Amino acid sequence: MKRLVLLIALITLPLYLFAETVTVTVTDRDLDIPLEGVTITLRPYEFETVTDENGVALVELPDDADRAMVFAELPGYQSQRVSISGSDRSVAMVLSITDVIEGRELVVERSAPGKKDEQSGISVAMDKSEMDTTANLGLVEDIMSSIKTLPGMSYSGGFNAQPSIRGGYPDEMGAVMDGVYITQPFQWGGGYSIFNPNMVESAKMSHGVFSARYGRALSGLLEVTTVQPDAGEFRFIGGISTTSLDFFAQAPIGKKSGIFLGGKVTYLESMQFLNDVIMDQSPKLKDTIPTMPYIRNFYTKFYHEHSPTLNFGLNAFIGSDGIGVREEEEENGITTDMKFNWDYILGFVAFKVNWMPTDRNTVRFLGAWNINTYELEYEEKVSGSREYSDEFADEYGALPGAGTGFTLDGLDMEGESDTTIHQLQAKIETDVLLAKNHVLTFGAEEIFHSTDIYEAFGGWVPMEFYEPAEIRYNYYTMDTEGNRIIHSAAFALWAFGSEQSTLRGELGVRGEHYYLWNNGYDLKTLPVVNPRASLNWTPIRNRGALEAVTFSAGSGIFSQFPAILSAMEEKYGIDDYDLGPDQSWFQVAGVEARFPESWSFRIEGYYKHYLKRLYAAGYYNELTGDTDISADDNGEGYTAGFDLMLRKKQGRYFDGYLSYSFIYSRFKNPMTPRGDTTETIDGDPLDEWYYPSFHRFHTLNLVLNWRPSPGVTVTVTSSLATGTPREAVGDVIASPTLFNGQVVERYTRSSFYSDTLRSDISCPVNLRIAYSNYYTNSKIRWEYYFGIEDIFVNLYKPKTNPRFDPYTGEEVKDSDSADFNIGIPVFSVGYKISY
Repeated sequence: MKRLVLLIALITLPLYLFAETVTVTVTDRDLDIPLEGVTITLRPYEFETVTDENGVALVELPDDADRAMVFAELPGYQSQRVSISGSDRSVAMVLSITDVIEGRELVVERSAPGKKDEQSGISVAMDKSEMDTTANLGLVEDIMSSIKTLPGMSYSGGFNAQPSIRGGYPDEMGAVMDGVYITQPFQWGGGYSIFNPNMVESAKMSHGVFSARYGRALSGLLEVTTVQPDAGEFRFIGGISTTSLDFFAQAPIGKKSGIFLGGKVTYLESMQFLNDVIMDQSPKLKDTIPTMPYIRNFYTKFYHEHSPTLNFGLNAFIGSDGIGVREEEEENGITTDMKFNWDYILGFVAFKVNWMPTDRNTVRFLGAWNINTYELEYEEKVSGSREYSDEFADEYGALPGAGTGFTLDGLDMEGESDTTIHQLQAKIETDVLLAKNHVLTFGAEEIFHSTDIYEAFGGWVPMEFYEPAEIRYNYYTMDTEGNRIIHSAAFALWAFGSEQSTLRGELGVRGEHYYLWNNGYDLKTLPVVNPRASLNWTPIRNRGALEAVTFSAGSGIFSQFPAILSAMEEKYGIDDYDLGPDQSWFQVAGVEARFPESWSFRIEGYYKHYLKRLYAAGYYNELTGDTDISADDNGEGYTAGFDLMLRKKQGRYFDGYLSYSFIYSRFKNPMTPRGDTTETIDGDPLDEWYYPSFHRFHTLNLVLNWRPSPGVTVTVTSSLATGTPREAVGDVIASPTLFNGQVVERYTRSSFYSDTLRSDISCPVNLRIAYSNYYTNSKIRWEYYFGIEDIFVNLYKPKTNPRFDPYTGEEVKDSDSADFNIGIPVFSVGYKISY
């Protein structure tokens, strides 16, 4: 035995004298499983091997080599390469299935539209593995938790899935899922999106000059691609966390078809049972929150490949969320009883066809139907009496109607809102291969949008402009049942170059027209033309420490039909061609450098000018007691700034990125204030330049994934953001107010827009620790994770102007928080399993 050991040692000794052994591990990015049979090549040295069943290969690096390049290649996957040195002992590589359109003689070397085709100056993309640690965390797992950390995204707080993109209003972002325009893809009032990380394959945030094939967005387009069913294998992924349960599976149907389906449910009702029954706590949650916050979502996707030149798919989503709250509060003799109910349903179904009639031509067709329904009920009843304070009685006790105190019986508010939106979409486009890497695309789309809105809100509102002030009943109604909008669009574009080309870009133009009508009333608009151009130039490749340097530039015009126009009625006095879609002109330039070992650095600067922007203001009508609406599209605005991103991908021990955004955005609503109205219905000032309420000059995000040992991942996510605009306020002063012939002791303070005041800096820190592995002798992968959001919330809370009690003038406790939080760190635990 000793002789055998000695013999083996003598045989292997030259390897240790003249070479370093580096362990290469290769896995599938989507399935996170080892890949067997991957060809591993060491260049410039003549060394080649293949991975074993564990996805592992040993690479021998010559002793005199300072650095070499490892290439990993497997048919059907995109090739990858990584630089190694003699000090490296192991390296991890991840391969993705390639996006290739093939015909009998045709190969187009470019990503299919909507896939993960990140481009400098246009978009930043993330696939499932990159979003795994940041999206799978918190009360509701959501890919927007990852998207919000990308460059150009202004910090929006924890309970808000709608960030400002490069200074624009949050509702200027468009969203498509598998090519389908999604209307309001948010739940819990915008707290989270419908994009479950377990059903999403990749997500691309186009915050630059994105393609003319898409419209309906001014400041950014989120393109979400869901998991494509595999016709060859059964797979599943599921998980249970602190507040929710989700499960998705895909299965083959024959040899040419596959289906993917699953859903998500929250079970906060268990907290109600725990509090009310098990722990027997008071007050009972069933009394204060009769309908616990809920989410119920279901998604399915079917795919069939009829032939190599023809395939089609069907996908559908149905989701609902809501909450019911009842709160009764008694303080200093005044009782307030409040009820609130919210229910929301979102759904769509879409049918897609991809056909290649010739070797140089593809045709894509999409048809879809969306539905959104919102139901809101609100009721607040105030009752009780209160004695005047000594100071108030001394100052105002002699006023007519003043006694020793006042009664607020009947000071009630109530309202309801019911909205139903239907949207039909049809889109057809064709790609024509002119020459290698030169593709001409033509397309058209038609969207029919139907909106039925009924709103009625009434309540007693203080009218400060009267002398003395009065509490008067104000009533507001909107009934736009039958509003219809036709949105017609056509586009053409020329895309040239590929990822390997020195010059790559797209020239395109998009024309759009909107027409609205409703029961004898119609609103005609002028058509708009939106030209766009983007260019990527890569003059440097594989030169020294640089793998590539790419310069980018782009310019384009974008338009979006404001949602408020879908509620237009004849009574508002809007005539043909008075209003139209918002338009902005956007320019961007930048540079990206890519380095060995998947390092990259990108910096981009931009300027956006608003050509047209709609806004509206409401005015109290003394004669009718109603609220009149006045709208105009002469709004002005511009945004400018720069952002950067330092990124490390696919690291064995660590990866992540650092993103920074500087944003300067200013807007103006030139309408002259009237009566007591100095703001738009969205709360923006009239007739002066202003920073929007969500604006932050600086946002810095850090995402760091550390893997100290196989299967263990520690993720730290942190943001540092300067404050948002804060109004200038005066002192809280007594304001005697007439109500039902009596003098009410009220307190008010003056407030007005300020260009200089800001809330405090926000600096949340999140932590996630996960441990994963495979069950023995199986392809079933499991993961346990533990997370904490906003770890230091008890040590530091950003401040803004506090609120005060209007009947006592006293400051409301903890009302000066600038960010939404519950006052303690949010803990979450979860278990995931996949096959």
